Amino acid sequence: MKKRTEELMQILEKEQDIVSYIHYNNEDLSSKTLSECLSEFLAQYDMKKADVINRSGLNQIYAYQIFAGTKNPSRDKVIALMFGFMMSVDDGNVLLRAAGMSDLYPRDKRDAVVIFGLNNALDVEEVDDLLFELGEQTIEN
Repeated sequence: MKKRTEELMQILEKEQDIVSYIHYNNEDLSSKTLSECLSEFLAQYDMKKADVINRSGLNQIYAYQIFAGTKNPSRDKVIALMFGFMMSVDDGNVLLRAAGMSDLYPRDKRDAVVIFGLNNALDVEEVDDLLFELGEQTIEN
Protein backbone atom coordinates (compact mmCIF):
# COMPACT_ATOMS: atom_id res chain seq x y z
CA MET A 1 0.00 0.00 0.00
CA LYS A 2 1.37 3.32 -1.04
CA LYS A 3 -1.42 5.82 -0.47
CA ARG A 4 -2.61 6.88 2.96
CA THR A 5 -6.28 6.56 3.83
CA GLU A 6 -6.72 10.32 3.81
CA GLU A 7 -5.28 10.52 0.29
CA LEU A 8 -7.61 7.79 -0.95
CA MET A 9 -10.56 9.64 0.59
CA GLN A 10 -9.61 12.84 -1.22
CA ILE A 11 -9.32 10.99 -4.53
CA LEU A 12 -12.66 9.23 -3.96
CA GLU A 13 -14.44 12.48 -3.10
CA LYS A 14 -13.37 13.94 -6.46
CA GLU A 15 -13.91 10.77 -8.49
CA GLN A 16 -16.82 10.65 -10.93
CA ASP A 17 -16.48 6.95 -11.79
CA ILE A 18 -16.14 4.27 -9.11
CA VAL A 19 -14.83 1.72 -11.61
CA SER A 20 -11.95 4.06 -12.49
CA TYR A 21 -11.24 4.69 -8.84
CA ILE A 22 -11.02 0.97 -8.12
CA HIS A 23 -8.96 0.28 -11.23
CA TYR A 24 -6.37 2.98 -10.54
CA ASN A 25 -6.20 2.42 -6.79
CA ASN A 26 -6.62 -1.36 -6.66
CA GLU A 27 -3.23 -2.04 -5.08
CA ASP A 28 -4.12 0.33 -2.25
CA LEU A 29 -7.50 -1.29 -1.53
CA SER A 30 -7.65 -4.02 1.08
CA SER A 31 -9.27 -7.30 0.16
CA LYS A 32 -7.61 -9.75 2.54
CA THR A 33 -9.74 -12.12 4.52
CA LEU A 34 -9.30 -12.44 8.27
CA SER A 35 -7.74 -15.86 7.74
CA GLU A 36 -5.18 -14.45 5.27
CA CYS A 37 -4.42 -11.59 7.63
CA LEU A 38 -3.90 -13.97 10.54
CA SER A 39 -1.51 -16.07 8.46
CA GLU A 40 0.50 -13.01 7.54
CA PHE A 41 0.71 -11.93 11.17
CA LEU A 42 1.89 -15.41 12.20
CA ALA A 43 4.82 -14.95 9.82
CA GLN A 44 5.40 -11.31 10.74
CA TYR A 45 5.42 -12.00 14.49
CA ASP A 46 7.22 -15.34 13.97
CA MET A 47 4.68 -17.18 16.09
CA LYS A 48 2.87 -20.50 16.05
CA LYS A 49 -0.92 -20.74 15.99
CA ALA A 50 -0.92 -22.80 19.18
CA ASP A 51 1.00 -20.10 21.08
CA VAL A 52 -1.29 -17.32 19.86
CA ILE A 53 -4.36 -19.36 20.74
CA ASN A 54 -3.08 -20.23 24.21
CA ARG A 55 -2.32 -16.58 24.98
CA SER A 56 -5.68 -15.47 23.59
CA GLY A 57 -7.69 -17.55 26.04
CA LEU A 58 -10.00 -18.69 23.26
CA ASN A 59 -11.39 -22.19 22.94
CA GLN A 60 -8.76 -24.07 20.98
CA ILE A 61 -11.08 -25.69 18.43
CA TYR A 62 -12.99 -22.45 17.79
CA ALA A 63 -9.75 -20.47 17.41
CA TYR A 64 -8.37 -22.94 14.87
CA GLN A 65 -11.61 -22.55 12.92
CA ILE A 66 -11.08 -18.75 12.92
CA PHE A 67 -7.57 -19.25 11.54
CA ALA A 68 -8.95 -21.62 8.89
CA GLY A 69 -11.61 -19.11 7.90
CA THR A 70 -14.54 -21.38 8.73
CA LYS A 71 -15.81 -19.26 11.65
CA ASN A 72 -16.62 -15.56 11.68
CA PRO A 73 -15.64 -14.39 15.15
CA SER A 74 -17.13 -11.62 17.23
CA ARG A 75 -15.15 -8.43 17.81
CA ASP A 76 -14.16 -9.69 21.26
CA LYS A 77 -12.72 -12.90 19.80
CA VAL A 78 -10.61 -10.84 17.38
CA ILE A 79 -9.48 -8.64 20.27
CA ALA A 80 -8.52 -11.79 22.21
CA LEU A 81 -6.39 -12.87 19.24
CA MET A 82 -4.71 -9.45 19.28
CA PHE A 83 -3.58 -10.21 22.84
CA GLY A 84 -2.55 -13.69 21.73
CA PHE A 85 -0.18 -12.10 19.24
CA MET A 86 0.80 -9.32 21.68
CA MET A 87 0.09 -6.95 18.79
CA SER A 88 0.55 -3.25 18.44
CA VAL A 89 -2.65 -1.23 18.29
CA ASP A 90 -2.02 -0.46 14.60
CA ASP A 91 -1.70 -4.15 13.72
CA GLY A 92 -4.74 -4.91 15.85
CA ASN A 93 -6.77 -2.40 13.88
CA VAL A 94 -5.63 -4.06 10.65
CA LEU A 95 -6.92 -7.35 12.03
CA LEU A 96 -10.24 -5.79 13.05
CA ARG A 97 -10.67 -4.24 9.59
CA ALA A 98 -9.93 -7.61 7.92
CA ALA A 99 -12.77 -9.02 10.04
CA GLY A 100 -15.06 -6.21 8.86
CA MET A 101 -15.12 -4.54 12.26
CA SER A 102 -14.45 -1.07 13.58
CA ASP A 103 -11.02 0.04 14.78
CA LEU A 104 -10.27 0.45 18.45
CA TYR A 105 -11.54 3.91 19.37
CA PRO A 106 -9.79 5.79 22.20
CA ARG A 107 -12.94 7.80 23.03
CA ASP A 108 -14.74 4.57 23.91
CA LYS A 109 -13.96 3.62 27.52
CA ARG A 110 -13.84 -0.11 26.85
CA ASP A 111 -11.68 0.29 23.76
CA ALA A 112 -9.41 2.66 25.71
CA VAL A 113 -8.78 -0.12 28.23
CA VAL A 114 -8.00 -2.55 25.40
CA ILE A 115 -5.62 -0.02 23.81
CA PHE A 116 -3.96 0.52 27.20
CA GLY A 117 -3.54 -3.24 27.58
CA LEU A 118 -1.98 -3.64 24.16
CA ASN A 119 0.34 -0.67 24.67
CA ASN A 120 1.48 -2.00 28.04
CA ALA A 121 1.87 -5.68 27.04
CA LEU A 122 -0.85 -6.87 29.41
CA ASP A 123 -2.36 -10.28 28.85
CA VAL A 124 -6.04 -10.80 28.16
CA GLU A 125 -6.77 -11.80 31.77
CA GLU A 126 -5.19 -8.60 33.12
CA VAL A 127 -7.24 -6.52 30.69
CA ASP A 128 -10.38 -8.40 31.69
CA ASP A 129 -9.64 -7.59 35.33
CA LEU A 130 -9.36 -3.88 34.46
CA LEU A 131 -12.56 -4.01 32.41
CA PHE A 132 -14.42 -5.73 35.25
CA GLU A 133 -13.15 -3.18 37.80
CA LEU A 134 -14.40 -0.36 35.56
CA GLY A 135 -17.81 -1.96 35.07
CA GLU A 136 -17.20 -2.79 31.40
CA GLN A 137 -17.93 -6.04 29.60
CA THR A 138 -14.94 -8.37 29.72
CA ILE A 139 -13.34 -9.86 26.62
CA GLU A 140 -13.60 -13.44 27.87
CA ASN A 141 -17.26 -13.44 28.91
